[in-house]
This record gives sequence, structure tokens and C-alpha cells, in this order.
Amino acid sequence: MRQRIYTINDFTFTPHKTVKGAVQGMLKLPNNITVSIVGGGSGTHLYGDGVDTFEIAAWYTDSYDWIRLGDDDDILTYVDKEKLPFILLDLSKK
Repeated sequence: MRQRIYTINDFTFTPHKTVKGAVQGMLKLPNNITVSIVGGGSGTHLYGDGVDTFEIAAWYTDSYDWIRLGDDDDILTYVDKEKLPFILLDLSKK
């Protein structure tokens, strides 16, 4: 069976709940992983512009256990939207 490739277009975007002018996108993968991407807002501590770059976090949907995305953190920062499909592919294989 061929692996589905997810992109930024698969996320459901809403205004960020606490950061004015920022966005949050959520995607639930079929393997029980939720992925959140955030960015934008001026003068914030979000690590992405919300258009071309994003801050990414992921966790197991049922247990809320965070998934380590980098060597030192559960969050990836300033991820270019063109690299997002590769990260999502890795997460979809967990």
C-alpha cells in the first residue's frame, strides 16, 4: 500500500487562541498522532511567521504524550512549509 503524503493543505487552520494575529493548524494522523503547527502574530514568542515557516509539535492523541521531534526538544522551530511533508511522513510511520 502506498504511503499518503500530507502537506500544509491537510491542516485545519484557526486563529491562535491566545496570540493575536497568529494561526494554529491541527492535523490528526491515522496512527493516533496529532500535529500542531503555529506561527505569526507580531511581538510573540512563536517560532514561525505562520505563512512560510511554522513551529511544530506532535503528541499521541489518546495519551497526550509528546513526541520528540528534535535532538533536544519536542518542538521544531522555523520549519519551512516545504519541509513539512517530510516531517509528517516520518510521524505517520511511528
